[in-house]
Amino acid sequence: MGTTREGHNVAIRVVSVHDEGKEHMRILRKIARGDISLLTENHVVPLWGEFEIEDITFAMVPFIGYTMRYAYGAWAKNSVGDIVDMIIQALEALAFLHSLGIAHRDADKDNYLVPWHPESLTAMRVPICRPRVFINDFETAHEFPPHTPEEERRLTGLPGDKYVKDVPPEVAIGPYDPFKVDVWQLAHSFSDFESTVAEIDELLEMLRIDDPALRPSAAEGRDKLAAIVHGLPPVSLLIPPVIYRSDFPDLSPSPSPPSSMSVI
Repeated sequence: MGTTREGHNVAIRVVSVHDEGKEHMRILRKIARGDISLLTENHVVPLWGEFEIEDITFAMVPFIGYTMRYAYGAWAKNSVGDIVDMIIQALEALAFLHSLGIAHRDADKDNYLVPWHPESLTAMRVPICRPRVFINDFETAHEFPPHTPEEERRLTGLPGDKYVKDVPPEVAIGPYDPFKVDVWQLAHSFSDFESTVAEIDELLEMLRIDDPALRPSAAEGRDKLAAIVHGLPPVSLLIPPVIYRSDFPDLSPSPSPPSSMSVI
């Protein structure tokens, strides 16, 4: 992490080494800079710059803050409304990528970022605004050529040779729809979360159902979840979630970036 001369906090990461990661960099150049990066439905972390040192390509992006893993179960006192808003945005992020023929292939909550957490349960007020959700980490992403027929947009195998996260059953069977896998990965990463609102929890369960034919697309999930939320009084979601397990104990927020950051 570093700071630009203008005072912007940035993260610098290795994107490609030799030929490994070239697809990652190509996708970022296509969707994370220029006019397309300004679209409301595009939640990809913007690409502010890139540079090379020998055969290593580095990307410079804004420092966002926290992953969505901290949305519940740690220190953040987010309400169900706060969390569900993040899920809707995460589905919108996938829907946008899928409309371009891009499957993320590692779409769990760890790979979404938010600059801050609303913590509505602290003030017990519905927030005036909520943080924008960004999608990150395209190392395993795959882009299909334009105009590829829907029935031919299929992949086989795990997202990567060293991929150890859970995957839905269809991945082990044969050619599968990676866009439906993205939806399952996101919903599965929230399987320890319960809103206690029956309609919301039933939809989240559908998003991680084993049969991909019955699993909604990202766009369908986004629209159905948004319709449920918009049909409820906002104050009705000013409630704590039920958490079935937690991967970590209660944590304190990450400290502010140190003043000794390097200037870029």
